[in-house]
Amino acid sequence: MTKPATTLRCIGSGDAFGSGGRLNSCYHLNLLSTQMLLDCGCSSLIGLQRWGVHAAEIDTVVISHLHGDHFGGIPYLLLEGKYASQRSKALTLVGPPGLQQRVEAVSEAFYPGIISKNNNFPVVFQLLDPQKPLVVNDARIECFRVRHGKSKHAYGLRIEVDGKVISYSGDTEWTENLIPLSQGSDLFIVECCAYDQPIPSHLDYRTLQKHRSKLECRKLVLTHMGPEMLSRLDDLELDTLNDGDVFEI
Repeated sequence: MTKPATTLRCIGSGDAFGSGGRLNSCYHLNLLSTQMLLDCGCSSLIGLQRWGVHAAEIDTVVISHLHGDHFGGIPYLLLEGKYASQRSKALTLVGPPGLQQRVEAVSEAFYPGIISKNNNFPVVFQLLDPQKPLVVNDARIECFRVRHGKSKHAYGLRIEVDGKVISYSGDTEWTENLIPLSQGSDLFIVECCAYDQPIPSHLDYRTLQKHRSKLECRKLVLTHMGPEMLSRLDDLELDTLNDGDVFEI
């Protein structure tokens, strides 16, 4: 029998401003042994519903950094699990230092009581550390520091599972850490906010083109694009992501 493919669906490919009507950052990995989200921006539950992904079946959410368009959908995921699907299995949240405190604060502000000891499902928090890869629900999760504003805890993510490697830059300027992050990846998802005008904290297309040969991955796709990038999609030589796109890996 042919082994089922590992698939990645882009739930949201947009920036913090929803440029082009795109949803916030969120990528769903459907694996042989587990289901995972890479980032979970504010609009993620809408995207999951739109593309027919059952939120209650997600085992793990891995967060690249603690900006709302990358982790702000977690309270809605918890709300859905508590009231709509009446989730019973554990949900593991993996992310930078401060993840638990930030999730609990935002969840309590949005929907008081959605995280409590009386929930039908446990919420487990684990922290990313560039020096210590994690193994969570059969997936090996490694992180690399990237350059995104003043944050010391913005990470690129590398997921190894079912014999496949999926890497994701998170939000970042060019950094040499993208090179080992990409190495040997079957799919590398890279943010590219601007076209040819570098802006702080983010990558632009011309800079990425300049360094593309250093990124040793089987396939590279661009995401998190701002208005200028979206207006020039027909001019690009590199592949781009759209909300709803699916890749077999």
